[in-house]
Amino acid sequence: MTNSAPLDDIRRKRCELVRSGRWNEADRLAGNVVALDAGELEPGTLAYLPGSPKTGRRSRPVRALSFRAVQAANLGTGREEAVDVAQRVLASAEPKDAGTFWQAVMVLTYADEVALAHRNWATSAACGDVHDLLGGRIMLLRGEPRAAVRLLEGVAGRRVRPRQRAVAVAWLVLALTEVGEFGRARAVLESAGLAGALAEHPDSAELHFARGRLLLAEGRGSCALDEFLECGRQLASWGVVNPAVLPWRSSAALAAFDAGDLVLARICADKDLVAARRWGAPRGIGLGLHACALVRGDDVLLEEAIAHLGRASTADEALRARHDLAQLLLGRGEVERARKHTRLLREAADSCPQWTAMADVLASRLLRNDGESALSRQERRIALLARAGRSNREIAAELHLTLRTVEFHLTAVYRKMGVAGRPGLRRAFVPTA
Repeated sequence: MTNSAPLDDIRRKRCELVRSGRWNEADRLAGNVVALDAGELEPGTLAYLPGSPKTGRRSRPVRALSFRAVQAANLGTGREEAVDVAQRVLASAEPKDAGTFWQAVMVLTYADEVALAHRNWATSAACGDVHDLLGGRIMLLRGEPRAAVRLLEGVAGRRVRPRQRAVAVAWLVLALTEVGEFGRARAVLESAGLAGALAEHPDSAELHFARGRLLLAEGRGSCALDEFLECGRQLASWGVVNPAVLPWRSSAALAAFDAGDLVLARICADKDLVAARRWGAPRGIGLGLHACALVRGDDVLLEEAIAHLGRASTADEALRARHDLAQLLLGRGEVERARKHTRLLREAADSCPQWTAMADVLASRLLRNDGESALSRQERRIALLARAGRSNREIAAELHLTLRTVEFHLTAVYRKMGVAGRPGLRRAFVPTA
């Protein structure tokens, strides 16, 4: 509690300010509470900070400083200053508790300073759940999802605070999705009772995002899109703009593209890239570029996305961008360039079975001298309409064909192009007739 008002009242006031767009006032209100409160405080009740442990009584000056960095990260402005503040907190001789340490390290991960976050994590005195949770997040961002799984499984299986359990489950699902263990990821959600409707929870945005990534990996774009949009709604209630916190817009763009909603995909991609460039972290920029390139069919943007994701990204994100570039080039008939990127994908995907399989599908299509070139004129017209989101019945009406004829031709298209259904077709970049 503060001297003037209960924390719940302050939180409600802050939410009202955010809803009316008065974010600076909302942040000043929260910052003043953190600076003045003399007891134990959970900063995650005043600004978005998933899984945050409480800060202690002794660390008020340091926690006020680290909270300022969290606010900057949420707004997506002043990345260099936020990193500087986080480093000063970690280097300070002032007492630091688990909550203050958590805030500073999380800010470093948002800023793509993963090596620095790892160094502080590895040498810290923190232990138990806080240590393993942060380690899991860091390992995932370092491109070591199996190490992340080992750390996060331990936390998810222990009796821990509800907030930390929710975050452990969300991050574990992301790690399992990245290594291609979709069944295990689904089982984790079900065993935690988090596979269905989610009750109101401070960290449910993390769960919606993780569930969306799993659905997207399973090829269920429409369902994934719903999860990402709900994640975005929840983050908006906290005033979170920065895609480095959770890149829900770029993920929603990929899901919308898979679902055939190209207008929404473009809106989400464009907004994410603007916000990512404002913050300036390579991973967010790479994800935004990837989404924009996918919607536009722009190989130059995809090359740029791969360059950014290669500097700061999980392996899954970089491999997805490489795969989509190879698909785009193959669809255009640029076989040599497609072959080059397929080879690079295969070399980089040794530890990721699902991407090894995807690279093998591309290689198979290249060996067949590009499946699209084998399409008849009629098959190509039907494929283009199916890729645009038309149903079989709508295609039949537009081309004056029977429904059975459309189904026959689509089956041939899928076989020749080596794809499974409409989601695969949309990713294959069928050229215009």
